[in-house]
Amino acid sequence: MASWLPIVVIFFAVALVIGPVMWLKPSSRDRKLAELRQRAASSGMKVQMQPLPASQGQGNAAVYFSQWRNPRRLQTGWGLELQRMEHEMHFDGVWDWRNGREAPEAARSALKELLGMLPADVSAVYANDSGLGVQWRERSGDGGLSKLQEALTSMRPVIEEAIRQSTPRQEEGADQTR
Repeated sequence: MASWLPIVVIFFAVALVIGPVMWLKPSSRDRKLAELRQRAASSGMKVQMQPLPASQGQGNAAVYFSQWRNPRRLQTGWGLELQRMEHEMHFDGVWDWRNGREAPEAARSALKELLGMLPADVSAVYANDSGLGVQWRERSGDGGLSKLQEALTSMRPVIEEAIRQSTPRQEEGADQTR
């Protein structure tokens, strides 16, 4: 029995060293998420982690931002969040404005089109200083990333122009042409 004791002690010592190292190793899901986020960053998108909307429970999800081309004079600070149930008072069925702050009227048809193009696992759309962002739970993987990139690439310029505030000169010119 005494001859087994050193082997058992060595086995436990190795397990104590290797156990924490294996525990810190990223899972295959973590590696896939890192690859998705890296691909998005390589294509010019910015990725940030933000809390989920209150209606979606606890936790965080990545927000993929397509940056504004000309961020001057944009009416930002609004967002659309997925709600638990559909209601006629919501913006588009199950989408409602975050904190009651709405996008300009001129952007609403483009926003409805954007919502129709996004993957099913999207939980919010935000317009802030970082750009037009989509909070995505990343469950739809590569196909979802492609849909997200395509939607933001085609709709961000349209929404950007729709939320641009006109300058007093532009308004004077419009009044003179009437």
